[in-house]
Amino acid sequence: MSEEEKEWILPASIPFAELKGKDLEECLYWLFDAMGAKDLEWRTGGSGGGASDGGRDLEAHFYTPTADQEMEPQVWWVECKGRSGTVESDEVKSAVINAQAKGGLDYVVIATNTQFSNPTRDWVKEWQKNNPRPKVKLWDSAHLERLLSRHPDVVLRLFSEALSLDGQFQALESRFWNKLEFVSSPTLKKLWNARVEAEFTSLGVFALIANEFANGSITHRPWGAVLSTASLVEVLHLGLVNAPYLMMRASKAGVEQTPLIRAFAYLILSAIDQLPPESVAELVVNSITRGEPDKFPEDVQSYLLMPIADQLLSEIQDICSADCRRILAFNRQALTEDKDEIEEYWLRLEPSGIEEPEEPEKHFRIESYNEPCQVGFPVDKEHDCPLFGIEPSVQNFAELLSIIKRVATYRKAQAAEKRDADAAKRAAKAG
Repeated sequence: MSEEEKEWILPASIPFAELKGKDLEECLYWLFDAMGAKDLEWRTGGSGGGASDGGRDLEAHFYTPTADQEMEPQVWWVECKGRSGTVESDEVKSAVINAQAKGGLDYVVIATNTQFSNPTRDWVKEWQKNNPRPKVKLWDSAHLERLLSRHPDVVLRLFSEALSLDGQFQALESRFWNKLEFVSSPTLKKLWNARVEAEFTSLGVFALIANEFANGSITHRPWGAVLSTASLVEVLHLGLVNAPYLMMRASKAGVEQTPLIRAFAYLILSAIDQLPPESVAELVVNSITRGEPDKFPEDVQSYLLMPIADQLLSEIQDICSADCRRILAFNRQALTEDKDEIEEYWLRLEPSGIEEPEEPEKHFRIESYNEPCQVGFPVDKEHDCPLFGIEPSVQNFAELLSIIKRVATYRKAQAAEKRDADAAKRAAKAG
């Protein structure tokens, strides 16, 4: 274990004394899951004291390559012994003998939240000399601590208070990229508050942004707004490079893709806030095609890009039509955060964000051709609003971002003026 990994876990904060019964069993389940075990299954009816602890033995399979590259299964059997003191020697002997009688086992793990006596360990060594299979492993609290230190995602799931901030970030990143799982808002708040002194990886920042949308809002912790331009580009690039993997993983796991799509849309919006839209469009297309667009059929590019483009366009349409006399829009559907999101939308591009407070609808519009465009697009009876007239495609993606850039520049400034005016009114009233 590296020194960095040791700093992820705060051992005194792992409640080993209370880690008994189903809590210990759950800890072992998720630990084996993190270690790569397959076909995890509980077997009811543990022996001895294990029965009083819930009586569930865990069966797991690991698959290892043989010399001829075939995958050979290893069968592991786990018994949990939650105790207040040292595990009884008879309990260990009984568990080992019963496991041998089951047959077909390669490893037997007897895990406890406390410790095993030296005579018990000596007995296992002697027994193993005459019985090479199954291999018996005794995991005490110290061994569990070492394993948990290598898998902070398990600690975050079960007792997050035992993780340092670096450990919480590593766990969040691991859970997202390895299992497409999300953490709760309190963890995101802690990481946001530590953003100045912490060192976050680009893949981890993308995971943070996706987690924010999974929890509902990016406005309260606008990660894209606090990144340097170079960091923002890297986060967006790495996210898009991995877009096929994320979408496939979400589909297979039955996970909603919306947080992923919204994360991509937000990063693109953040990028065009700082860079020319043509450069951002080139970055996006090169990223999803890994720099070889000619090798990616147009329908594949469209499959990856259009959900993101549609999401971003729908958001900007909702925002820009909110007070537009030319476009009458009803039942907005793109913005699915709290009811004030339209008013607060541009704060996602401000580093300070807003304090977090304690429906989605469908879209319909009517365009009044006699009204001007507030943003300044040249519109009349023959020329529709380009924001609503454009149909996103791979070919016009740069044009789409240019339109969105123009809207964003105007609306963001407008929102800032309104906030300043409201603040001045409050200050005058308070004075």
